[in-house]
Amino acid sequence: MDELDLKILRMLRENSRQSLGVIAEKTGTSKATVSRRISRLEKEGYISSYTLTTNLSKLGLMRALIGIGVSGNLIDHAIEELRKFEEIQTIYKVFGDHSLICEVYTKSVDLLYELIQSKILKISGIQNVEVDILIERLVLNPDAELDMLASNAV
Repeated sequence: MDELDLKILRMLRENSRQSLGVIAEKTGTSKATVSRRISRLEKEGYISSYTLTTNLSKLGLMRALIGIGVSGNLIDHAIEELRKFEEIQTIYKVFGDHSLICEVYTKSVDLLYELIQSKILKISGIQNVEVDILIERLVLNPDAELDMLASNAV
């Protein structure tokens, strides 16, 4: 990965709908070069998807993180059960106070409580949960990992 690849990744992260022509113009290269680079970045797994960021409040949703303590030998079972709940967007395996952290979306605190009480705590092996309701997302540096790659490449 070189500086041109990093520039292309930054531009796609900013707006993944930019045309090859715009990216080529801003990077001082040809559309063909940009196309080849993007294809290679996709093939090598640097680009895994093109996504859309939605405004949760406009959709009437709230987001929370649920830290879950699980008995050591039941983590895989807990993950398989948690995958069944449509409210859970992402499950992270973690080191620390919890075994897992789930990122969830619900329409209300009451529905979040219901998810925890009637679904999550019913899963065998789950010992405890802690909930953090996310109020606002403050992005400090959306390109942190790309900046680290750039500084390590020099």
